[in-house]
Amino acid sequence: MNIGDVRSLLLRATNLGMTQPEYLYIVPDIEGFEHTGLDVWRRNDSNDDMAREAFRRVMLVLIKTPSHDSFQQMLHRLNELMFGNKTSSYVTATYNDEEIEGSDTTETSAQQYILNGYYNCFLVYLTAVNDTLTHGGDIRDGQTFIKKIFNRTYLVGDEGEFKITAEGNRVVDMAVADMVDEVLGQFQEIGQYEVLTRNFTLNVNYQKGWPSGNTYVLSVPLCGYSGELCHNEPLSLQLAMGVSFVIILLIIAMVTAFIMRLRYLQRIKNLNWWSIQAEELQAVKIPTSRSVFNTSSNQRFTNASTMSEVSLTGRDHSMYKGTLVHMHLLASNNIRVNASLLKEFQMIRDMNHPNLLRILGACLEGERKMIIVEYCPKGTLQELLMDQSFKLDILFCLCILSDIVRALIYIHKHPLRVHGRLTSEVCMIDSRFSVKVGYYGLPTIYDSVKLLSKTQRKENDNLWIAPELLSCTGRATQKGDVYSLAIIISEILTREEPYSNDKDHMSSQEVLNKIQENFEPPFRPTVSAPKEMAIIEHLMRECWSSDPEKRPSLNRVHNIIHGLMMKNNQTGSLVDNLLQRLEKYSSNLERIVDEKVTELKQEKQKSEELLRQMLPASVADRLKAGLLVEPEFYDCVTIYFSDIVGFTDICSMLEPVHIVKMLNDLYSCFDGIIEHFDVYKVETIGDAYMVVSGLPARNGNEHARQIARMSIALLDAVSNFAPLDTPNKDQLKLRIGLNSGPVCAGVVGLKMPRYCLFGDAVNTASRMESNGAEMKIHVSNSTASILQEFGHFVLQSRGTVEIKGKGTMETFWLLSEKDLSSPVTLE
Repeated sequence: MNIGDVRSLLLRATNLGMTQPEYLYIVPDIEGFEHTGLDVWRRNDSNDDMAREAFRRVMLVLIKTPSHDSFQQMLHRLNELMFGNKTSSYVTATYNDEEIEGSDTTETSAQQYILNGYYNCFLVYLTAVNDTLTHGGDIRDGQTFIKKIFNRTYLVGDEGEFKITAEGNRVVDMAVADMVDEVLGQFQEIGQYEVLTRNFTLNVNYQKGWPSGNTYVLSVPLCGYSGELCHNEPLSLQLAMGVSFVIILLIIAMVTAFIMRLRYLQRIKNLNWWSIQAEELQAVKIPTSRSVFNTSSNQRFTNASTMSEVSLTGRDHSMYKGTLVHMHLLASNNIRVNASLLKEFQMIRDMNHPNLLRILGACLEGERKMIIVEYCPKGTLQELLMDQSFKLDILFCLCILSDIVRALIYIHKHPLRVHGRLTSEVCMIDSRFSVKVGYYGLPTIYDSVKLLSKTQRKENDNLWIAPELLSCTGRATQKGDVYSLAIIISEILTREEPYSNDKDHMSSQEVLNKIQENFEPPFRPTVSAPKEMAIIEHLMRECWSSDPEKRPSLNRVHNIIHGLMMKNNQTGSLVDNLLQRLEKYSSNLERIVDEKVTELKQEKQKSEELLRQMLPASVADRLKAGLLVEPEFYDCVTIYFSDIVGFTDICSMLEPVHIVKMLNDLYSCFDGIIEHFDVYKVETIGDAYMVVSGLPARNGNEHARQIARMSIALLDAVSNFAPLDTPNKDQLKLRIGLNSGPVCAGVVGLKMPRYCLFGDAVNTASRMESNGAEMKIHVSNSTASILQEFGHFVLQSRGTVEIKGKGTMETFWLLSEKDLSSPVTLE
């Protein structure tokens, strides 16, 4: 059928109203046109728009012709030989190993179709002739010749083929084309029909469907081709009936919607039991200490304000309806309240067990989203186990395991069926030291978002997951909960995190890989339990078996634990267990308090000793007593100053660390010496060393003799000091100055208070040192006069010396002490 005739027919059908969606035109393309991607309706005239709309109701049935290159090239050359002008240049093509010459022209689709038919005819005829002659037959024997043609498949080129059946019918494949691109109006092949297999294959990307929409096209229109099957009512009556019908439908719809709305609101009220507004939560401040000995009765909450006014960052507690609650802050803002989430909340609504962490609701509106649960002041089980100051005995361990097992048994009997996220971090400890298992249910929330809390899902959490669940993304199982319980038992027995010994030399991922491998025995935490816990250890190893079927049931685990509790006189009563626990904790608390008091006393002694080293003992005692230390005037004291000769040059030759070590060794030696004299070391600044005698306890004129004897002892110690690590192995040399006179002394400063001396006598002592000589004791006239009164110190006059700021002064060298009735002994 010519496509132009089809276009004319469809234009006429449009004028008759027969191109509506209820019509479909199936057009056989007997000419073999290739319409894929072509706007076959276009003629560039005024009817193009009408034709394109009409062709939307058309499906083309095409005869599939071989499309491979060799076949198309052969047809092209045949077309040139048959229809091309003789002046065209001739080229040679190969088809089925035969060369065909022809001119270089382009054939039409009709010519291609005719050439294809001619080629197939000659192929059939020549194949039969060749086969007949090969077998010694006579091609003039028509009956035998026909048998060679029938019931045979013929190869067309390298890829195509067709068949002639035993009845002599030619079998060819067909294709269906539709206007897929309605904007450009182009047809594309949407499916293929294989005659031999009678199989029609629709292209995967074809989404348009029937021209009438999702319904099939009827054989006859509802009202017939001429409308004879429909009664023609007056237009006004039809309009009235239509309006009445619409009004009735609207009334019914409104009543139905109202009833459904009432039911919906009632249902929503029941479903939204969990919804908590941010304004209902009040921020509180609680003690930061998480010690297991703190009780809720000792906590005080202050600065309450609505959660809408306070940032939640870093806070995980609040007040809700007068009760302290814990908030699990969620890291994702993409949590949508849908039917699935409502169903999950409805499932956990009635879950009530003394060992389950009660979920009070959730706040899923606003920027901050959180799950609200009851508050457990003792923290998590993992925190309790990591607190080495808290002693766990076998009875307490059994109570912990009993609480966890009872919670799991309840969950497994509940429609929830499985926990799936059991770790020691999800087991909370309440104020009565009962374990409450949390993070159950709500897979939409817990499995899809991370928690902004200590129970955040992380790589280490997989250490509690059974090996058969690590290697797949399947759902959690009850046997998997038993495995997780075994890992918690290992934590209780070792008081360490799972695989803590292995993670010293392996990463968490390497540990997980070894868990999944089929070792015998399986790779599990290293546990060495005490003798009294041997049964629990054996139970633990059964629970973490690699074969889920070999793991014991929770009922059996509960029976074993209950038997051990009865054996240890641990009753099953919650009140009795609590009283026994409190007695244990009271004794434990007393022991810890005694230890802390002892440590406090030791630290106090250290602090007092340090204070006495910084200040005179009498001054330190007054400061400790909270008394004011008034500045005090002293008529006469003796002041000692010394420094190291050439200290600057020494610093340039030694590393800083060596200088510090040298000064530390030197002054440690000095400190040991001055302990044998009635003196007080005021301070050391760099290489300068300052000592005084005669304060704060007055000692008459004894201060001069004490300082003099000390100076001689220090010079003797320096002369025996080890040589320095310098190129010349220099020996330390000291320069000493002494002066006696009145001073004022007092405590200066609040932080790091210093006992300071003020007066001209201090400056004079410093001048004696700076104007002295190496390895000599330079004393002022005032000090020399006091020493001469004792009669056993050897002094040599230096004469008059010009002292900066003092003018001319007569000074002396202290050489030694003679005629000692009680010589100084240094220990």
